[in-house]
Parts: sequence; C-alpha cells; structure tokens
Amino acid sequence: MATEDRDRRFYQVIGESLSERIRAREFSLGGRLPPERELAEAYNVGRTVIRDALVMLEVKGLVEIRQGSGIYVTRRAYESATEDNTVEMRPPAGPFELLQARQWLESQMARLAALNATEADLAAIREACDDHRTAAWGEAKESMDIRFHMAIARAAQNSELTALVAQLWHRRDNNPMWRSLHGRIKDTTYRQRWVQDHEAIVSALTRRDPEASYVAMWSHIENVKNFLMTAADVEDDAATPIDRKDQAS
Repeated sequence: MATEDRDRRFYQVIGESLSERIRAREFSLGGRLPPERELAEAYNVGRTVIRDALVMLEVKGLVEIRQGSGIYVTRRAYESATEDNTVEMRPPAGPFELLQARQWLESQMARLAALNATEADLAAIREACDDHRTAAWGEAKESMDIRFHMAIARAAQNSELTALVAQLWHRRDNNPMWRSLHGRIKDTTYRQRWVQDHEAIVSALTRRDPEASYVAMWSHIENVKNFLMTAADVEDDAATPIDRKDQAS
C-alpha cells in the first residue's frame, strides 16, 4: 500500500507540475514537451511515472500525445480559467450515460485502431495491458486502465476523436456520481474479468481484425456497465452492438 500511495503521489504531483509549467507558458502553444527520458531524469523518477503523468494531462486535454512524434501542448491548455470553469458548470452526466458514450465511441476507436495502428502503437497498447494486469489495486491500477484505453484511442490516428475520448475520461474522473458509485464497490472478483477483456481487445488488435476489435471493446464496456448496475442495484435494458447499417451511415 505504501508503494501504491507513493506512486500515485509521484505521478499526480509531476502531472500538476507540468500543468503549471504549461499554463505559465513555459512551453509554447503547439510546442513539444521534452521527451519522456528527459522528464524522468529531470524529476528523478521512472519513465512509467512520467507516462502516467502525461496521460493525466492528456485526459485533461492539456497535451496531445503523438506516438513516435512527441507530446504537444494543446490549445485548451492556453484557455482562460473563466472559459474552463464555464465548461465545467454544465450539469454532470450520470455514470451510465458516460459509459454509454464511451461504449459507442471507444468501440469505433478500436475498429479504427485495428486498421491504422503502427507497430509502435501496438507495442504501447500491449505494454499498457501488461502494466494494468500486474498493477496493485487502487489508484495505480486506475491510471493503468486509463493509459490502456488512451493508447488505443491514439492508435486510431484521429486526433479529434482521441480528444473526445480523453474528454469523456476527464468527465468521468471528475463526476461526483461516478466516485460515489465506484466507492460502494466491495466485490473485487470483477478485476480478473476486466483484465481478460483487455487481453481480448489486444488480441483482436494484434490480428488487425476491425470487427473483432469493435466487439471486444463493446463487450468490455458492457461488462463494466453490467457490473456497476449490479453494484448500484438499478435496472437497465441490455445493450447490444449498434446495427452494422447504422455504423456505415
């Protein structure tokens, strides 16, 4: 537990430090941050901690991670605090609304990733999957989960859609209803099921099978929805993958 708390503190503190440096205009709009290796040396931590800190910034919309190219400052990072607060003032979506939105979008992203991922993208996805499987439960495993999903989003090679995925994760992490629901979960047997789901997604992506990748991601988020509905003791109509005709439109 001590190691888990320390790792969580490291990546969060470093993420906040980089965020402050970005907002202080230390890095120009559209400019590139130092590579992971240099950041790890500067902060005297491992590259995994830096990677988690960068994903945290990506989810907040402050940077864009381009596989094989670098980490770039986004326009949102230069928006005023007033504009940011205006966005956050809208009522938060319910946890299951967020999951439905993620299910639709991330399934499509998995399909695109199967078609467009580079070998470097696939290596990053496999690494994130392995790190998630071996991480201790808690904040550390949560950060690995986000890293896995964001690696797939980036592999789709569409920066606008990747930004939408990041925004949904950001809204989830800042949603009080989600935190309340997640905090009531006592049964931990689902952990291995979600690890298996991730491995099924990786397998489909490695085969470069777009339909299998779509279904694997859809099924994974459906499993998450079903478990959380049980935890919340609510009813919901069973969801099925979107009709293929709808997908083509």
